[in-house]
Amino acid sequence: MLRKRVITAVILLPPVLATLWFGSTPLVGLVFGAAAMVAVLEWGTLTGVRRDGASPAVMVVYVGAAAALTALAVWQRHTELPWVLNLATCLWWLVVLSWIVRFPAGFDDAHPPRWLKAGAGLLVIPATIGAVVLLHGSPDGALRLLFAFALVWAADIGAYFTGQGFGRHKLAPAVSPGKTWEGLLGGVAWALLVSAAAGTWLFKLSGAAWLPFLVVCTAVTLLSIVGDLGESLIKRQVGAKDSGTLLPGHGGMLDRVDSLLAALPAMAVGLRWLGL
Repeated sequence: MLRKRVITAVILLPPVLATLWFGSTPLVGLVFGAAAMVAVLEWGTLTGVRRDGASPAVMVVYVGAAAALTALAVWQRHTELPWVLNLATCLWWLVVLSWIVRFPAGFDDAHPPRWLKAGAGLLVIPATIGAVVLLHGSPDGALRLLFAFALVWAADIGAYFTGQGFGRHKLAPAVSPGKTWEGLLGGVAWALLVSAAAGTWLFKLSGAAWLPFLVVCTAVTLLSIVGDLGESLIKRQVGAKDSGTLLPGHGGMLDRVDSLLAALPAMAVGLRWLGL
C-alpha cells in the first residue's frame, strides 16, 4: 500500500505543488474541485447512488449537485459557509468513528441507510475543497496547505513503518486487518515531528501556544486515520477492494484522498480556533 501511494505521489506531486505555488486561490479551488469530482463519482458508486438498472442520469445529478456545492464553497470562501461545512464534516467523521468501533455489528445492506452515506458525499467533498481554499487564501497559504498534506503523509508513512516493525495489536481488524495500534502511535509520532517543524518555522510559536497547537495537530492526525478507515468500512460493506480504477494497480481517487477528506476540514477549523 505504501509503495503504491509513493508512486502515486511521485506522479501527482509536481502538478499539485505547481498549482499551490503559482495558482491563485480560485484557480486552486477549481483544479482541486475538478479532481474531487472523480472522488464524488466513486463515493456515489460505493454508496449505491445508482442501483442496478437505474438511469445514468441519477449519477449525473449526484455529481452535478456536488459540483454546484463545491463551486459555492469556493465562491463563498469569504463567508461563514465553508466554516459551517467544515465543522459539519468533522462531526460526520465522528459518526463514522462510532461505526468503525462497532463494525460489523449493525451493518447490512440497509444499515446505515444508503441515503445517509450517499448524502455525506455531498457534504464531505465540497467541504474539503472549501478547506483547501480557506487554507490557501490565508497568509502563507501555500505553505499551510502543504503542511496539512505533509501531516497526513507523515502519519501514513510513520504508521506503515512502525506497524511493519512493531505492530502486534490490531486496530480495527474487521475494517482494515493490516492496521495496528503500534502503527497508529508511530503515525502520530511522525506527524508530531512535522507539526513541530511547522510550529517553529511557519507559525513561529512560542511558550504556551505550543500545547494547543500540538493538540490540534494530533486531533487532525487521528481524524485522518478515521477518514482512511471510514472509506475502508464502506468498501467492506459492499465487498469492494478499491474505490475505482482511475490509477491502474493503485485504486481510485477516493483511495488516495480518503485521509485528506477528514484532515483538511479539521485543520481549517483547528487553525481558526487557534487564531493562526
